[in-house]
Amino acid sequence: MPDMNECQICGAPAPPLPGQCEEVTGYRLIRNPWSPTPSFLDGNLHFSCLEASERRGEFFEEFTRMVRAGHEQIDSLDGSPPPLTRTGLGMTQIYAGSECLVFESGVSDRWMVVRRTGPWYRLSHRDLLDISAGRAPHSPADVVPYPLPREPGSGIAEWDLPELLTFLGVADRYAPPDELERAEYEFVDYYAPKRLLDYAVRAPLPLPREAREFLKGYAQEYVPVTFPDENEA
Repeated sequence: MPDMNECQICGAPAPPLPGQCEEVTGYRLIRNPWSPTPSFLDGNLHFSCLEASERRGEFFEEFTRMVRAGHEQIDSLDGSPPPLTRTGLGMTQIYAGSECLVFESGVSDRWMVVRRTGPWYRLSHRDLLDISAGRAPHSPADVVPYPLPREPGSGIAEWDLPELLTFLGVADRYAPPDELERAEYEFVDYYAPKRLLDYAVRAPLPLPREAREFLKGYAQEYVPVTFPDENEA
């Protein structure tokens, strides 16, 4: 079984970095076009590997179907009954361009931009406001736990993001160092017995121009999702 912490396409270490490497969780039941046997994707993908793959179109169709779906039944891996139940994101497509699709949640202020070459970007209401103001959207600085393949030594707390990627041997799968400098990387903790690195990174999201232009206009008319006050009479 492939290591979920490695890129499911190239097999190299794949520390998540929004806009450049993301995780596909197994419970989404997205078929793995890179597996030699029928299976569902469960692990990380370098976006550079995804865009270079001849199977990116298959992934795009499967992934966007999941984004649109609510609860749906899909065939099992071998086609035998019973069917499987997939829980998708239940989002609505609001834009289709030559480079990407844009989806919107109907229950929260959330959006997703999916390039036709495969990569995807999650957006919040704050991102929409930034796009409207001509600023670049950024990912939240969530803490990411990532198991390292070998002991890094005592200096890991002082590394920057390019040094981490170089240590892992995957610097060429991510953006060049001058672009990585725009990502705000922070070392959080390292647990040596498990070689477990905790880090946080706030990274710019490289949306296609057509998505930025659409969302900039869309933001002018957008009304945030609200719910009735349960305490109101």
